[in-house]
Amino acid sequence: MRKFGVSALLGFFLGVAFRSFFPVSGELFLLSFSIAIVFALIVFLNKNFSVFIIWASFFLIAFSLGGIRYEVSDSRENISELHGQIGEKFEVSGVVVEDPEFLDKYTRAIFKTDAPFNGKILLSLPHYPEVNYGDRLKISGTLKEPENFEADGVYIKWKEHLAKDNIYYEMSLPAVLSKNRENLSIGEKIKQSLFTIKHKFLQNLSRVIPEPHNSFLAGITIGERASLPQDLKEGFKKVGIMHLVVLSGYNISIVSDYIMKFLGYLPISKILQAFIATGGIILFATLTGGSATVVRAAIMGILLLWARESGKIYEAMVALLFAAFLMVFVNPKILRFDTSFQLSFLATAGLIILSARLDKILRFIPNFWKLRENLVSTLSAQIFVMPLLISIGGKFTWATIPANLLILSAIPLTMFFGFMAGLFGFISYYISWVFSFPAYILLAYELWIVKIFS
Repeated sequence: MRKFGVSALLGFFLGVAFRSFFPVSGELFLLSFSIAIVFALIVFLNKNFSVFIIWASFFLIAFSLGGIRYEVSDSRENISELHGQIGEKFEVSGVVVEDPEFLDKYTRAIFKTDAPFNGKILLSLPHYPEVNYGDRLKISGTLKEPENFEADGVYIKWKEHLAKDNIYYEMSLPAVLSKNRENLSIGEKIKQSLFTIKHKFLQNLSRVIPEPHNSFLAGITIGERASLPQDLKEGFKKVGIMHLVVLSGYNISIVSDYIMKFLGYLPISKILQAFIATGGIILFATLTGGSATVVRAAIMGILLLWARESGKIYEAMVALLFAAFLMVFVNPKILRFDTSFQLSFLATAGLIILSARLDKILRFIPNFWKLRENLVSTLSAQIFVMPLLISIGGKFTWATIPANLLILSAIPLTMFFGFMAGLFGFISYYISWVFSFPAYILLAYELWIVKIFS
């Protein structure tokens, strides 16, 4: 039965990928689906059937469903009114539907317009007046379509990157004519509260830790990298540790581990601990903005949590495929257009497939301060992501390996002291400062490593 499931998952992913490259009609997938269903029934009713034919039927059915799912997600019928305003200056009302990014020169916000102009617009706004998630705005500006561009010799598919989130338009520095608070649902109010906590947490860190250490700490704790200085970003890219700043599965696993250790000290049942930990992981993933990397790691973390609680065997590859299926089903466009999802999937697959094999080969290396463990994980992930990195114009350097070895071992402690500094900042500046001191020393060491190897 598991082989049928793998066949179906593979078919679904290929169906989504096929439709993303070739804009064929949805009717073709419906016809393929109908034929596959009839064929499967005929073969199943005939007792002399081949298992291979059943696998093929599962594959074709899932392939058709994948293509249909992408076709539905790529429907743009509801944005025709907005499309007619391209190049024109006009007024429109709507709501900020994601936590804005506060960049150096402007604020980037995703704006969902009201009827009849139904659609999403990426706004580049001045820092003042400040806008936040849930703000209802009335703006005036000129609408344009996103354009791809080249940066540092790398061709950026900006248009496709935005399209994966159904964003087909941009507006640069529009005039904010009015700003009010939207009446939010309970779920939206929880999300708004989480974003408020995040911003306050970042303020707490900025009070006790200077730049650029503060920006680095914000990245590895809650994935906030908008304020990272450009030279520091370039250093991270050269050394190959950008995955730490964008909050990878490694960071999420540390957070999950800390949550479970803390709950272990409380006098509550194991099942209640699992429920609380699950809620904590979901809230943390939402607070950080819910990038593809975080969502994938959160799903796998929750599956591992409940596998332990229920006594089931946790199969990492099955969990990875299931997490990928859920994410692609919700948003099929990430399979082709979300590089962070692709890198996260490949890196995790590398860890699952190669780690045990490489660990046996490198058994002669001592595991002092997790040296061998970090080397194995670094090599496993890099081998799998290297082809994609090179294909998208990235660079690979052997400096990645020693840099990761020297930095990864210090990350758990850095995150712990960083979290403590930010959390106690809600209570007392002085207690926060006590935790910030060891965090600063670790951050200085990590940034020194980046500087040396870049």
